[in-house]
Amino acid sequence: MKKTLLIIKSIFIIFFFNSYVFAGVSTPTPSTAINKIASSMSHSAKNNAQTNSNVSSATSSLLNSSQLTAGIKATAAKFGLSIDTEAATILASVDTSSSASISKAMAQLDSNIRGLGYDYVPTLDQDTIVYETEWFALKKVGAQAGANPSAMTNFDYATTHDVFTEGVDQMAKGKVYVNFKKGEMWADMEVKLTLVEETNNAAANTQQAISYTSGTAAFDDVPVVADEARRISQTFGVTGTGFDQPASGEHNTMKASATALQASCCTGSWWDSAENRASEYNHDNDGGNQDAWESVYMYGKFTTPSEGGTALGEIAVEAGHHDDNSDEAGFVASIERHEASGSITGKAYEGD
Repeated sequence: MKKTLLIIKSIFIIFFFNSYVFAGVSTPTPSTAINKIASSMSHSAKNNAQTNSNVSSATSSLLNSSQLTAGIKATAAKFGLSIDTEAATILASVDTSSSASISKAMAQLDSNIRGLGYDYVPTLDQDTIVYETEWFALKKVGAQAGANPSAMTNFDYATTHDVFTEGVDQMAKGKVYVNFKKGEMWADMEVKLTLVEETNNAAANTQQAISYTSGTAAFDDVPVVADEARRISQTFGVTGTGFDQPASGEHNTMKASATALQASCCTGSWWDSAENRASEYNHDNDGGNQDAWESVYMYGKFTTPSEGGTALGEIAVEAGHHDDNSDEAGFVASIERHEASGSITGKAYEGD
């Protein structure tokens, strides 16, 4: 039966090579080069949010709204870009020392990029800014009532450890490349996941390393805002999620509510069945529940306000463990989540 479903599913797999992805996150460490870029932006700007401590300080909390606004205006003027005033206003009040503040702001930002053709090949040059992180650990999310103020969603998640191995860090790192002159961005992403052992999953409890290079996206606005959701499939690799709905944007969680999954991406497809969507991300394949595909849902978001500006990023992974794929509410309640958010500094590309 599973082999038959494998054939059926392969018809509906959606590879978004023309889409985009996020970078990981790290603690802020502004560089001298970035401070020089920020200080060289001489355009005047109206301060439309509270002015806070100087962003050039490694111990500063709040993005300096006057510098932020001036940087956005200078970048827009320099490269002929438009200003996303809503995004700029949201970023003006972010506390970069607080993951809760970052996550709250990121949740309010709307993506403003567009995918280029899957065969488009970007070039790295002196105009490319690279936002890179080292490996960092994701934090498990549980009940939201004060226990996880940094959570990216308002949903509760299972406190069990039936999917992601307890006591082992789920890891991520990434690079985002932004070329303001060409109005292009793309990313490389790596995750290391350790999943709980199941009878029919010999690879579990072994760290699995997954690498992903996105397609190239174009942008016409600053701040640049990009997000993407991906399915990490043990059968097909990194692909579309089955929840992909371009008209409504990406979802930062599989949960549409406390009892329901996000809607299907594709009318009339394999994904139209809530039971199939549950089975895709279900990790309970013991006993009679053989149609559990043990995929992981991955979501990320990235934003940078201007050339030389401090970028923000977030990432989350989810999956569930329930003995009945047809019980949508039961599966949704079983979903476990790990996440992280933070600020990222960039530097000019210097060649390999």
